[in-house]
Amino acid sequence: MQVLAVVPVQRLEQAKSRLAPALEPAARQALVRELAERTIRILRSVPAVAVIGLLTPDPSLASLASRWGVRTLRDAAHGLNDAVRLAQAEACRLHLPALLIVLGDLPLLDPHAIRHALALLESPGVVLAPDRHGTGTNLLALAPPDVIAPAFGPFSRWRHRRAAAGARCTIRELWSRALVLDLDTPEDLALVHRVREGER
Repeated sequence: MQVLAVVPVQRLEQAKSRLAPALEPAARQALVRELAERTIRILRSVPAVAVIGLLTPDPSLASLASRWGVRTLRDAAHGLNDAVRLAQAEACRLHLPALLIVLGDLPLLDPHAIRHALALLESPGVVLAPDRHGTGTNLLALAPPDVIAPAFGPFSRWRHRRAAAGARCTIRELWSRALVLDLDTPEDLALVHRVREGER
């Protein structure tokens, strides 16, 4: 199943504000760019990903997207759910059977996790990867692209599950080490360092 894969990224000056106790603004912005580029490289290595879009209101990131060889879907900074609705419309316009949303702050992401998520996807269906707290959503795959409305935010895991039940479509959850950890707080940053140290 061919998909449009999108990576949502906030404006650089607003991104990762909760990391302020650990990182200066320039370091936070560099981290956001690095993670976004890494996510795009991983998506490009997955054959089922037909088109990649960077979902951002930030003009500087849009220019980087061009250099990275991906299209920019400019959202109006009204929030992640509005941005994902834009991506849903784009996937339908491209006549692609599925949409994949991968948050751009997953430092342990790998191609196998993406392939696994897409292998689980049926149509009509939803695949979601929860965060390490079991309440959020770090990856969401939808077939068809508009099978449910996006419900990112607090307790999005449960809201996405309810939406899938309401749509009477298959829902599968993927608990993956590569997908559970997103970088939001200094504690997350410390955990990533511990995981990487343990791999050496």
